[in-house]
Amino acid sequence: MRDKDDIVCHCANVTYDEILNAIHNGANTIEKIGDATEAGIACGGCIDDLEEILEEELK
Repeated sequence: MRDKDDIVCHCANVTYDEILNAIHNGANTIEKIGDATEAGIACGGCIDDLEEILEEELK
């Protein structure tokens, strides 16, 4: 279980809570999460985590 303050994207310093907020505000793809938060744009190391979070939230 992730904590709201856990950093998901270290390159852009994006937290789990920020990712959740983006998803709940309509970001239903990795690209849209990136547009909303800048997560996954730099190195791509967090893409797997973003996909997992997105899948969990869209269930």
